[in-house]
Amino acid sequence: MERTIAALLPGHRVIDDGDMLLWRALPLEEHNHLGPFIFIDHYRHKSQRGIGDKPHPHAGIEVLSYLLEGGVEHRDSMGMTDRLGPGDAQCIRAGRGIIHAEQPQGGRHGLQLWTTLPPEQKLAEPSYASFRAADIPSLVREGVQLKVMAGRVDNLEGPMRLASPTTLAHIRLAPGATVSLPVDGTAELGLYVMDGQVNSGGAVIDPGKLALLTPGEHVNITATGSGPSDVILLGSAPVEGAILFSGPFVMDTPERLAQAKRDFVSGKMGTLDGVPF
Repeated sequence: MERTIAALLPGHRVIDDGDMLLWRALPLEEHNHLGPFIFIDHYRHKSQRGIGDKPHPHAGIEVLSYLLEGGVEHRDSMGMTDRLGPGDAQCIRAGRGIIHAEQPQGGRHGLQLWTTLPPEQKLAEPSYASFRAADIPSLVREGVQLKVMAGRVDNLEGPMRLASPTTLAHIRLAPGATVSLPVDGTAELGLYVMDGQVNSGGAVIDPGKLALLTPGEHVNITATGSGPSDVILLGSAPVEGAILFSGPFVMDTPERLAQAKRDFVSGKMGTLDGVPF
């Protein structure tokens, strides 16, 4: 069965000031999750200015980054440092709490996404992993390039091992190209269009829009714009537990949210460049 469009959600232009363009596709007032995904930011900037370049905390989530252009240096309160380049990805399992900073090396184009941790893993020990572009499975055929960071799509399995079953894939289509991708028929999946324009399930999806898909075993996508189209396929198992936001903390109970705030202020999440003190 082919998946069709159940809902089409327009992302919000959070920043558009000539240097940075930032689309936020989740959370929205009308919808706050897609499978385990609760946050989708798609950004471009020309300068070394960043969003998370100052030390800041996270708890209760996994922070996923996928860099299409540019470079960024990662530092965190566990003492981990790393540098990502074009096509690289990373996963920070914040768990009970971590402080990190991302310093751009220049202009960038990429995605930052959050997945909510299951209730039993909300207080897990933090961990960090990164994945080089050369180690991310990909295939090219008939005007289509597929890269799979997490989950299984069209017999490619991504290297990210996340707390919940999760799908994250990048599809690039030449003008007029079409692809039919076999997927888990029961997973909650969606398409986010970064560039170009595509048709899926009989509906047109423009840049900055998130399409929620109906159940089915195949996702069909056709590039309908005049140039190449870049699409993200993401989602998977239904979210577990409540989703309670308080800035960078996402927990399943008010008590855990309050504890995360106390742990940050008291230094239990560690320190980075004098933060939080």
